[in-house]
Amino acid sequence: MKIWGANIPLMASQTPHELLPKLFGPLRERYANRPGGYTRVLRIEPMKHDQAPSAILELVDGPKDIRFAMTARTLAKIEREDKEVNAMTQKNIHKVTRFRENGDVELRKMVEEISKLEVKDRTAPEKRWGGKI
Repeated sequence: MKIWGANIPLMASQTPHELLPKLFGPLRERYANRPGGYTRVLRIEPMKHDQAPSAILELVDGPKDIRFAMTARTLAKIEREDKEVNAMTQKNIHKVTRFRENGDVELRKMVEEISKLEVKDRTAPEKRWGGKI
């Protein structure tokens, strides 16, 4: 399984002495109280040229945490449709806010930002390939 595609990843283009201060500085502080589980592997579609299985390796509870954003998007949709939060969404809320400082406040803020986004007409043909979304 490829962790990154044909492009050189950021980590490989930097020398260890450039990365160590970040590792033992802000990243150490972020995960000091966490008992483990610092990374998440998200499987994505295979790369087009070789169809090798691909994935994104991300640090959890970071500013670009994908699960956090997806949970906020789900909550915004649930609120817009006036539905109840199901057990799986409750579990994801707990997971993404548990070790994050001010996690509940940050999640609520992101839900409000996503709620302000306008959803356009999705019945029109997609411009790039002409198909329907």
